[in-house]
Amino acid sequence: MLVPILLLSTAMAGARPISPTYDGNCQLPTWSPDGTRLSYEVNYHDRKVIELYVYEPGKGDPTPVRPVERGSSMTSGFSTGAGESVTHEVSWAPPNIGRFVYSASTASKDYDIFIDQAGPVAASIGADGGPQWSPDGRWIAFTSARSGQGDLYLVDTHRIEAPPSQLTSDPESAELFASWSPHGFSLVYVGHNDSGDSIYIIEHVENPQPKLLVDWGATQTRPTFSPDGKRVAFYSNHDDNERFDLYVMSLGSKPYPIARGVVMNARGPTWTPDSNQLVYVKDDDDRYDPVYVAPVMAPDSAQRLATGTVGNGDVDVVRGTDGRTWLAIAAQGRDSDKVKDFKRIYVMELPK
Repeated sequence: MLVPILLLSTAMAGARPISPTYDGNCQLPTWSPDGTRLSYEVNYHDRKVIELYVYEPGKGDPTPVRPVERGSSMTSGFSTGAGESVTHEVSWAPPNIGRFVYSASTASKDYDIFIDQAGPVAASIGADGGPQWSPDGRWIAFTSARSGQGDLYLVDTHRIEAPPSQLTSDPESAELFASWSPHGFSLVYVGHNDSGDSIYIIEHVENPQPKLLVDWGATQTRPTFSPDGKRVAFYSNHDDNERFDLYVMSLGSKPYPIARGVVMNARGPTWTPDSNQLVYVKDDDDRYDPVYVAPVMAPDSAQRLATGTVGNGDVDVVRGTDGRTWLAIAAQGRDSDKVKDFKRIYVMELPK
């Protein structure tokens, strides 16, 4: 059973809260690949602190994740002590590894990447962030300022102590928002410079030769591969710089719009496991930012999901070990709540 706690309240339609209440906003729910665990962040804007939690449905309270600054071994310890820091940006390894990588600020106020239950990986002077663990478990890609402005680097988990290899070196741009293909050797990412943000692909990380995919001027950002690896979805404001639209493209083909005016998901567009649909939040204050699902081959037939939540933001979808597809949402509350304040994490089964 994937989420037994969700089945305790069958009278409550739509999404159910699974996170405690905090004096900060929950954000970025991220399922482990098999759906047995869910990470999320709590953003305390006033204190400039972000805390990271991991929740195992039906197995007690969420556990805080705290970085430690000792060693780079995959087997070194971890701390559960309190600390004022930014701990965020989880990316899960495949289920056979069962771990995750994340970014956190250190006592020196720098940023490093960490593996849970271990110390920093590939630590260096200059901020590191945006780690992404490849679906095959072999690689961890991340953005680093160690070379001066922000390039993509690659850690080989088979040689975790070895220095990372550099994937990009464009002197005119910073590279960020890397996202793996499902086979684990291609990356899409954003190249940011003064003229705008464009989308690139590295077809094989062991022979990195970046190729431009989308260059419309303005901002094209947060690309994600479909689970079958055939398409890439991303956000763009090139039609109207006052809004972001959701696009999809087959590799080598022209992108086309899925939805106009969306709330950008922090981790990029969210695919359903069958690669046939995208789940997104409509930027619509009058209807409290509803959640929609749209077929990529028939976007005009998008349907609003009956989540029962308002003030929706980041979403994530997974097919669990029970064969069901589950949606996690960061939302301000349910429409029936008398008080709608800080965002919490809600979960519901995605309709077939």
